[in-house]
Amino acid sequence: MEFIHKNNLMAGRYLNQCLKDYIMFADRIEAGKKLAEKLSNIKDNNYVVLAIPRGGVVVGDQIAQSLRCNLDIIVSKKITPPDQTEYGIGAIMHDGTIYWNLDMTAHLQNPYLISEINKKKEEAQRQLEEFRGNASYDLTDKKVILVDDGIATGSSVFVILKWLVKQGTKKIIVAAPVIPDKTYEQIKKICDVAAVLIPSAFYSVSNYYEKFKQVSDKEVESILSKYK
Repeated sequence: MEFIHKNNLMAGRYLNQCLKDYIMFADRIEAGKKLAEKLSNIKDNNYVVLAIPRGGVVVGDQIAQSLRCNLDIIVSKKITPPDQTEYGIGAIMHDGTIYWNLDMTAHLQNPYLISEINKKKEEAQRQLEEFRGNASYDLTDKKVILVDDGIATGSSVFVILKWLVKQGTKKIIVAAPVIPDKTYEQIKKICDVAAVLIPSAFYSVSNYYEKFKQVSDKEVESILSKYK
């Protein structure tokens, strides 16, 4: 039993050390500052920073301050299968724009999926109204930097990119402190992309932060109030 206990302790220490090796940012503020450095070649303050709440707003604030441009938010919601709320099969916007990670044609009339789509669409609309008062945007011919605190598979981002194209935006840059290499290459096929870290071995966004606490609604509202 003592031998097993020692082995478990060694395994635990090894795992902790591996995770420490992946921590590159103290918190979202530091990550935002490092990401802003990646965008320092932009001298045009006519960009709009669109941040994905909640964590993306903290990161986006640093970029907006650095580039001296406006900060706003945009919301998308993951569409998930029953009993697997962490696994996104797609994502949806407040106006019904949908991006699927796989071919869902045969399942679009499924009662659960219809309910899930309507639910997540309403959630996106409600969150926009809570944070910015409405869901109306004027982005025609605008230049946009879309920001999150990290991107994994990217469905939440890909649906926003699809929506931004419909808005008639002039230029789009996706920016996040960490994006896995495969997702990075997918985004690069659509628009410009900036990241501090582009790992080939990726576990989760939180592994790249020392502190990754949940951002409160009050914190988001406080940041956004500076740009009104």
